[in-house]
Amino acid sequence: MKMKTDDELIVAFQNGDSEGFNELVYRYKNTLYQYIVAMVRDEGAAGDIFQEVFLNFYRRLSEYRPEGKLKSYLFTSAHNRILNFFRDQKQNVSLDDTDEEGKAYLQEELAGDDPQPLEHLEQVELAEKIKKAALALPQTQREVIYLKQYMTFREAAEMLNRPLGTVLADHHRGIQKMKQLLQKEAAV
Repeated sequence: MKMKTDDELIVAFQNGDSEGFNELVYRYKNTLYQYIVAMVRDEGAAGDIFQEVFLNFYRRLSEYRPEGKLKSYLFTSAHNRILNFFRDQKQNVSLDDTDEEGKAYLQEELAGDDPQPLEHLEQVELAEKIKKAALALPQTQREVIYLKQYMTFREAAEMLNRPLGTVLADHHRGIQKMKQLLQKEAAV
């Protein structure tokens, strides 16, 4: 059975099929939520923002014209709500915070199927090094690297309202800087 596209699910919902909307929420719950958590570093606030994004989409669903851009629409809505969150909190939009134990808030899952304990420990240590390197990046580079996990460069450029070349350059510079930081740490 062929999986329905986002646009087909939207049209189905607009025609009275409530499962269409539920499927859209399910389809984007992991990637969108992870993006929001990575940006705000507060799971409670991230849950609220995620809910606001979909409530707003639900309210405007009758106006939405399916054009194959739902992912960009949702991530743009989340991005704007994240900015509002920081504005409301009167905080700088900074992603350099860590938790009480000094661990970074970058939300990444390690690949692997139940590794041996030593391998798992090595993976965790590597993930922590990558997180620290990512947190050392300027916010613009870090955000593009996060977004690239979920969308194309073109979609990220549209969402951030920046030229594609700038987004590509930020991603490249961010990756190069992370490589340098990781190599520097490996030499120590």
